[in-house]
Amino acid sequence: MKSSKVYLKKRLLYFVIVSCVVVGALISARLYLSYFATNKSSEVALAKQYLAFAEDIKNGIDRTHVDEYRKSHREEARMEIKAYLEEYRQRIHARYVYILTLDESDVSKVLISSHPPDAVDLPVGAPCTVPPAQVNQAKRGKSYYTGIMTVDTDGMEESYLSVGVPLHDQDGSLLGVIGIDIDARDLEYASNEVMRGNPFIFGIDVLFALTLLTAIFMLNKWYRLRLRRSLQESEQLYISELGKVIGTIKSSRHDLLNHFQVISGLLQMNYVDQAQSYLRNLSIDTKVLDWTVRIKNPILMVLFQSKWELAKSRGIHMEFDADQDEYRLVESMDLVKIFSNLLDNAIEALELYEGELPKLIHVTCRNDGEKYVFAVQNPAELTAGEQKNFFQYGYTTKENAQDLRGNGLLIVLNTVDKYKGSIHFTYEEGQVLIQIKI
Repeated sequence: MKSSKVYLKKRLLYFVIVSCVVVGALISARLYLSYFATNKSSEVALAKQYLAFAEDIKNGIDRTHVDEYRKSHREEARMEIKAYLEEYRQRIHARYVYILTLDESDVSKVLISSHPPDAVDLPVGAPCTVPPAQVNQAKRGKSYYTGIMTVDTDGMEESYLSVGVPLHDQDGSLLGVIGIDIDARDLEYASNEVMRGNPFIFGIDVLFALTLLTAIFMLNKWYRLRLRRSLQESEQLYISELGKVIGTIKSSRHDLLNHFQVISGLLQMNYVDQAQSYLRNLSIDTKVLDWTVRIKNPILMVLFQSKWELAKSRGIHMEFDADQDEYRLVESMDLVKIFSNLLDNAIEALELYEGELPKLIHVTCRNDGEKYVFAVQNPAELTAGEQKNFFQYGYTTKENAQDLRGNGLLIVLNTVDKYKGSIHFTYEEGQVLIQIKI
């Protein structure tokens, strides 16, 4: 008893540790995904905001001066344009505001730039770090924005995000690109503000993880309960059938002793011919069970023999059409559930049968190559109402419903459904046929 308690405590401790690890992993993964999604959303929102600023710069710039400087590099035009860009840069707190030129290559080049006091002015024609994909996008007349880029400038790393909008002249020719670089620290600040502004995210993540863990625990508990009930049902069925087998063995032993006494008596009285004739009849009678050799599934073999003995004791003949398959795709206890209920119902029906057909139960148990075919056929007298309600829960044709497990056929239905099989009931010419395919 003490060792059992220790075992339960160890299991509980193990469950708590595993639960903590699972919850921690789920929360960490959820927080990482939340942070990543928030950071990406902030990046897109910031890029779109600065694209709108670039559009304003494009709309307000003197394109004639830009075209003139692009062709002649006149200093007066350059200073006027740069002053305009610098004023806008300070207003929107950008790192760089500049105009790029595009040629046949995938590399954009600086035309005029406005930069912070701590940065070096970019010379005309200096290559820019805008990726080729965005350069080609600008050539097609479309705005663009990049992801976070990191460059090494004079031994110092700088991280920034770039946006750009195409700049056309009055004739629609591409003059260049209005570009803006935003310091990555601005993006990080915006992401952190979003995270700080949503403290309930952490609580939701914790609640999500705990809910998921609780759901897993409840599902596991439900599964164990279902498994326990299934085992109890199988045990009860097994004990019932085992009791019938033991009863059959006792009956056979009693009959065998009687046969021995008769043979012994005949021999003692020197009735040798009668003793030989009696032995021949006894041999013929025992050969009726030769079909059991053809049943390779031992559980099914014992069940069929038990039901055969039961039917025989009640004046009912039972014949079998079975092959040598072991029916491994169906659990042995499920085979017992199917055939024990079908055969019990058939035997009980024939006990009440008063028709002209012989009291015969025909059992089929075969593998047709694609599915297992299980069938039980027997004479019966059923009204239209009885045929309609044959598979209803608790239904019975016996006068005393307590004498019959009325849910036997429902157990068969549930077992067949477990294997996604089909069950067919027919009643023709006074014969009931229940055929199952699994």
